[in-house]
Amino acid sequence: MNFHSIDYLLFLPVVVVLYFSTPQRFRWALLLLFSNLFYASWRIEFLPLLWLTTLIDYGVARALPGVADHRLRVGLFSISLLSNLGLLLFFKYFSLVANTGMGLIYGEAPGAFDPIHIILPLGISFYTFQTLGYVIDVFRGRRQPERHLGYFAVYVMYFPQLIAGPIERPGNILPQLRKPHVFDIRLAAAGGALMLVGYFKKLVIADRLAQSIPAVMADPHAYSPLAVLLASIGSIYQYYADISGYADIAIGSSLVLGIRLARNFNRPLAAVSIGEFWQRWHITVTTWFRDYVYMPIARRSRGGWRKPLATLLTIVIIAFWHGAAWTWLAAGIVAGLVMIAEGAVRRNRTVARVSNRLFATAGVGPGGIKFIQDNTNRMVLWLFLILLGSLVNAPSWSAAVGMWGQMAELPLQLARLDPSGLGLVPKTVLLAIIGLEIFQWLDSRKPVFERLSERGLPTAWAFYYALVAAILVFGTFDRAGFIYFDF
Repeated sequence: MNFHSIDYLLFLPVVVVLYFSTPQRFRWALLLLFSNLFYASWRIEFLPLLWLTTLIDYGVARALPGVADHRLRVGLFSISLLSNLGLLLFFKYFSLVANTGMGLIYGEAPGAFDPIHIILPLGISFYTFQTLGYVIDVFRGRRQPERHLGYFAVYVMYFPQLIAGPIERPGNILPQLRKPHVFDIRLAAAGGALMLVGYFKKLVIADRLAQSIPAVMADPHAYSPLAVLLASIGSIYQYYADISGYADIAIGSSLVLGIRLARNFNRPLAAVSIGEFWQRWHITVTTWFRDYVYMPIARRSRGGWRKPLATLLTIVIIAFWHGAAWTWLAAGIVAGLVMIAEGAVRRNRTVARVSNRLFATAGVGPGGIKFIQDNTNRMVLWLFLILLGSLVNAPSWSAAVGMWGQMAELPLQLARLDPSGLGLVPKTVLLAIIGLEIFQWLDSRKPVFERLSERGLPTAWAFYYALVAAILVFGTFDRAGFIYFDF
């Protein structure tokens, strides 16, 4: 069932009522039951695969502390590593590699020949890394294995974050599952409000943008350069609103139960550098890859190239994790190289000294220097996002190249004072985006829900009713699922 379906809006209250009506010692069983029902409502035939991953990693982690021989420990760990990554690689990337190979044989371009289709088990990109990270921590001796299979299974299958994260660490979730929770109306209200924000992002912004943008990206030559530019920017915001909206609904649903999930997005589009963008985007994913991919490579490699190599490999893997397509791989390579270059320039004292001297000669003070540097970095970031966003969101390589060609002609259109393309994004969606950005800006300084509670119930409920009204009036309810379902 989808988070924005009637089924889920009926499912969640039932779970909440039964959860707080059940004695603490049985609550894990209740959550496990409903989490399995939640997953089975999509495709029940993939439920055994989820259990297979759970049982393998539970068994490997339980056995590791009792094995003293290093080779046996590595062998046990390899069972978890190969089973997790083997299943993920098969379901997510086998068809891409096989279709590409067959296409080369028949002389077809990459992506143009795809007779093989393998259904991607929902959530496999998320629960695979969650359980694998747990086993890695046990293997390294950083934590003791969970002895109770039921609690471990809930940690893996907990329905709010099972399908699309956040990728949780056991140190956050497992203690909360054992902690007795009493229904807290304030937490429930905060969770419900966060869910409304998520529905607003998804239904009012992401799904409305999805009605007009794909046509432009599929045939960019049929539209003006300005329309193509707006479509590229809109695709970035659609992507952000869709996946961050899902995260808000997941975190809010769990908060109603009194269980706090990790934050997954922190205004990434407000970043002032590419490096900062990745720190704010998919936080639980990027931190997972930082801890289990980047740090081991950076520590074990020798020479001055070890950190750049670790950065490049990590960003490429993160990008390829986002999408099983060669365009994502290419975008990851470019993003990694640009991040390395950005870091090198930032650390170069000569560049900083020369630029500061030039600014000082021009009479620009420290505040002005920071303003110019931040906004120059933002321009570089958005140029990066527009170019690579059009690459990964366009339906083909040729469509992406066509978008770049059209956008290159934008100065000519502006010189003609030609406004065609301005109406690509509906005014209601533009207002919704502006409203969301103001909300997020205020929330970054002090949580909006705290501000509302301080002003009293009438103000808070007026805001919630306005949000519900905006969702019902301007939302679109005919789209099947979230972008996350393709991960």
